[in-house]
Amino acid sequence: MTKFFKNLYRLILIGTPLFIISNYIRNFLPNYKTKKKSKKIENDIYENFKSINYNEKWFCNNLNYLTVNFKTVKNVKKILEIGSYEGRSAIFFLKNFSNSNISCVDTWSGSDEHNSANFQLIEKNFDFNTSFYQSNNILRKYKMTSNVFFKNNDKYFDLIYVDGDHSSNQVKIDLINSWNVLKSGGFLVLDDYMWWYYKDYKKNPSTPINNFIKENILNISKLTVWHQVIIQKT
Repeated sequence: MTKFFKNLYRLILIGTPLFIISNYIRNFLPNYKTKKKSKKIENDIYENFKSINYNEKWFCNNLNYLTVNFKTVKNVKKILEIGSYEGRSAIFFLKNFSNSNISCVDTWSGSDEHNSANFQLIEKNFDFNTSFYQSNNILRKYKMTSNVFFKNNDKYFDLIYVDGDHSSNQVKIDLINSWNVLKSGGFLVLDDYMWWYYKDYKKNPSTPINNFIKENILNISKLTVWHQVIIQKT
């Protein structure tokens, strides 16, 4: 509960609109202490998964949240992922949405928070973990920045997962570019809404996400705010 009140305090400090804060509060309790449920899902889908650090499984904390929120969604076929790391999120989406395919965009060079992480090994783990999907053309790997990908992209997607460079300026760019190629009725999933790495809170993802929601609220049919934000496009 301490983390909840800290998050609430920070959201207020950066001027988060009341309707977004209310949405977060409403979704907090249903997702509070769901680690056991997420752990069960993790054990079911990540067999023989290679990682540089098995204690750093940030995405796995959201497994129950995502599973519950997409339980009745069946029409996701084309998926785009900005930021892939070792492949956990890509594998989850492919297993959750049958007959789907995914485009994974990552530089595998890290950003501010990664310090001295060995991205050669991280990329090698990604290739190992997703080898089945790559060899069957279910997953396409794009080793480049998201800006370069969007500049050359001519496809539209049913679901886009944004977990790339977390600096506020880049998050803003990724949100705009993703929205432009998201199909009507499609879903935008935004990671690390409650990520407070930068001491200036407004430099973290929450501020550009808040601004994006406010600017596009008339074109949003469903909004779910937690540590990840799920937006459905009208």
